[in-house]
Amino acid sequence: MAETSALISSSLDVKRVLETVMNVAKDVIDAEASSIFLYDEEKHEFFFEIATGDAGDAVKQIRVPWGKGMVGWAAEHMQTLLVPDVTKDPRFYSKVDEKSKFQTRNAITVPLKPKNKLIGVAQVLNKKGGLFSREDVELFETLARQAAVAIENASLYTDLQELFLNSIRTVVSLIDAKDDYTAGHSSRVTQYALMIADQLGYDTENRKRLELAALLHDVGKIGMPDAILKKPSGLTAEEFAIVKDHPNKGAEALEPIKQMKAIIPGVRYHHEKLDGKGYPAGLSGDQVPMDAQIICVGDSYDAMNSDRPYRKGLGMEESVRRLRQDSGTQFNPKLVEAFVSALENEEKK
Repeated sequence: MAETSALISSSLDVKRVLETVMNVAKDVIDAEASSIFLYDEEKHEFFFEIATGDAGDAVKQIRVPWGKGMVGWAAEHMQTLLVPDVTKDPRFYSKVDEKSKFQTRNAITVPLKPKNKLIGVAQVLNKKGGLFSREDVELFETLARQAAVAIENASLYTDLQELFLNSIRTVVSLIDAKDDYTAGHSSRVTQYALMIADQLGYDTENRKRLELAALLHDVGKIGMPDAILKKPSGLTAEEFAIVKDHPNKGAEALEPIKQMKAIIPGVRYHHEKLDGKGYPAGLSGDQVPMDAQIICVGDSYDAMNSDRPYRKGLGMEESVRRLRQDSGTQFNPKLVEAFVSALENEEKK
């Protein structure tokens, strides 16, 4: 119990927290299965968010309409429901058992209602070797309250994160607005980076870090003279030296902000190449952080595919050809192929 409380207060991975709480409930109460249903207000029905036990995977696609079954009753009445024998209770919704091939005998069903607002329902099924006791009910109500707190915390965090990201997007739009030809560049690079991340199976935390790094990868251009940014022809050696310093400038701008520490490698090194011929540090191979390698692929593709003062965009086919041409020297081959696969999937939609 103490461990689950500590996890709730320290983790922002709500799925992990809920799985832990439900596994603890199943084991401590000695039940065959446990689950959490979340309430879909728009569709007025419940869906499985967490399901433990032998039928856990089988029930994930099942939905329960409002007012149906023990789940619907507990939600509608905002009360805990103890059913010692489901075959004798008219509130039992047999369709879940029929679809999952699970046989429910008895159950405790508890509404999840932080601040008296219904967000879902928690349930344990089939007491091993007998019936659920009042002590089991009280214990499960305590664990259900912990689950409700975890869901509420995650919702608040998501709202704050979205507010934060909107502020970042405002900053990014100011960066991109410095040059008519790069309008929307940072947003597109972020989109491409996340396409690669999804192909690689990035989890939520790593995906969020990459998203921020990609959004802010060009933040160091804020102080760069417009005469250099908007120059229609080739840069002088001195001007190019200023351009090559923008990753360092961006990283230095972010360093005083504690929450930005994790994204700095992606910002500082997004122009490094696998062969060591990039900038600002001339890193090579595995020395280049993975976030930076991913951003580099997205950044390079967008640069090739977008119009410039001195040329038209190359188009998807030619841009992909050039990425593949430099795969293994400038770019990580695995990332290039992940990106190309994601682009092709988008084209099919």
